[in-house]
Amino acid sequence: MKVWSATSPDGSRVALKFVDCQGKSGGLVGQEIRMMRRLHDLRHPNFIQLFSVCSSPPYIVITMERADGSLKELQTIYQQESGQNIPIDYLLGLLEQAAVALDFLADLRPEGFALSAGSVQHCDIKPSNLLVMGDCLKVADFGLCATAKQRTDGHGFRGTPPYAAPELYEGRTTRRTDQYALAITFCELCLGNRVFVRLTDNLTRYPGLQVDLSKARDREYAVLGRALSERWTDRWPSCREFIAALRQAKQVSRRVPRIPPKTFPKSSPGIKTT
Repeated sequence: MKVWSATSPDGSRVALKFVDCQGKSGGLVGQEIRMMRRLHDLRHPNFIQLFSVCSSPPYIVITMERADGSLKELQTIYQQESGQNIPIDYLLGLLEQAAVALDFLADLRPEGFALSAGSVQHCDIKPSNLLVMGDCLKVADFGLCATAKQRTDGHGFRGTPPYAAPELYEGRTTRRTDQYALAITFCELCLGNRVFVRLTDNLTRYPGLQVDLSKARDREYAVLGRALSERWTDRWPSCREFIAALRQAKQVSRRVPRIPPKTFPKSSPGIKTT
């Protein structure tokens, strides 16, 4: 995938995203184009606006709003300039906008989807797909969207480890699939890459990195643990309620870091900065 900066005929700045379709089945490519066109007419303030989608083999070319950068890039800037992660107040304000967008998407019934198809999920929420334009956060990259009753059989796994919810490995989505990815995103941006640990034994059926929640404070631990439940029905009812619970946890949590359980390494717990 390549993204170019460009200027439209009216002088406004846009981004051209080139999605390489080589090696993809015609059905999967067609599905991505159809979803992009269905989202084309949406004018939600927290969705990156798509201006056009066209085919130029072997690429799908998407013309869209040009953002200032992604949350992943913003994290890198904070770490390089201050040695710290994104301040939690600022981060929660941005992720709250993402939550509003994801809940809107979950309630959406795009043309071409039956009402019985269930809620729509983005299926690839991660820091690089959450873009910042000034003080506004925009959700981008809708190519992997699926409904809660639309199985991914025949198209393989959707999403990106370690952000992908467990049900995506089973070829299905649920109404709370994106909430799992949003929780992983918070962990990474608030606590840094050290929150991820690679298991050396086969304790889980899901590949990739796992999250060490001992790095979170007590009440944040409980909020995140619910959002990251393998059982989707045990997660928060909505993304907004999840972020609201994190805000509440931040206000009432103690400054003392929680003691890691015995199953975790005996390293110094808590948030460190370099």
